[in-house]
Amino acid sequence: MSSLGQGLWRRMTAPEPGPCWLEALRAGAAAASGLYAAGVWLNNTAFDLGLRAMRRLPAPVIGVGNLEVGGTGKTPLVLEVVASLERLGLPAGVISRGYGRRGHGEVVWVSEGSEVMTEAARAGDEPLLLARRLQVPVAVGADRYAVGRALLERCGPRVLVADDLFQHRALHRDLNLLCLDAADPLASGRLLPRGRLREPAGALARADAVVLTRAQDPEQVERARHLLAWRLEERPLLACRYYVRELVDRQGQVVDRARAGGLAVAGFCGLARPESFRASLEGLGLKLALFQVFADHHRFRPAEIRELWQRARRAGAWALVCSEKDAMRLPAGLEAEAAILYTRLCLEFWGGHAMLDDLLRRALAGWGGAR
Repeated sequence: MSSLGQGLWRRMTAPEPGPCWLEALRAGAAAASGLYAAGVWLNNTAFDLGLRAMRRLPAPVIGVGNLEVGGTGKTPLVLEVVASLERLGLPAGVISRGYGRRGHGEVVWVSEGSEVMTEAARAGDEPLLLARRLQVPVAVGADRYAVGRALLERCGPRVLVADDLFQHRALHRDLNLLCLDAADPLASGRLLPRGRLREPAGALARADAVVLTRAQDPEQVERARHLLAWRLEERPLLACRYYVRELVDRQGQVVDRARAGGLAVAGFCGLARPESFRASLEGLGLKLALFQVFADHHRFRPAEIRELWQRARRAGAWALVCSEKDAMRLPAGLEAEAAILYTRLCLEFWGGHAMLDDLLRRALAGWGGAR
């Protein structure tokens, strides 16, 4: 979807009243949501009744997913789950569909654990980011079962962490983690295309644990807990916040924050929630000479970056700044032409990571590779 199309969709799904043409568009989208809901119900019912099979891999699978479209922070949670497995002394691997990549049939190796083996066009930006940040095998493909089999056969027994798996019911998982935005856990309750939900809120019953992301303070966590209370039942509820740990250049060197904070920069991103990224830059104390929004998962072209750099220089900026995910989609070879930095996002659990460690320990207690 283009940035213009995404902007229109954000207006359509927003709660604020709009002009007559927008309300008419919303009415049509609401009717389409009914058809979408019927399709979701049929698919889930087929799995619930055993009419469609769920395949099981010969290793534990931890699924990380969400209910709404984009922007709930699954990738940082995958990073933290792998870090938790390392703390528990358990080998890990990451499997993913590789959203937005070219080619869909074959298994693509992003990393075998030591070095990156492909680019974002073949892997997708999120798996490439995971491969660069983690020293574990990462593989992608449309058939997550086939991807998991290939990874286990090549790299040996390990716990598989599956990105964006909640709606992919064809693969059994031993722990199903569901990410919900703490500010609006049920995304206003509307299904696609009128709203942002991929499934009705009742799908929460399939989650083994819920992770509230972007939790700003304990009060917000308690409001979300109260809203979800009757759906949660006895399920564990974890809460975390994201923060920018550092600014990094294209060579992977950390940039002095004091130096960066005193000068103007030009921000740009191709994310589902550009306003969140802008707020993170401002939270670092960066002065924004300009801010350019592209479509989610946009593949940047050299001419776009050159043109943006020229505009940034005219506006008095000394560098371009994007997110780490955007950096995965930047064209190579522009380092000598433009100063480009990216933010490195990290996750912090309210109350520490012990609850996640304990959750994983209990879920994997019966596995032969667990200690």
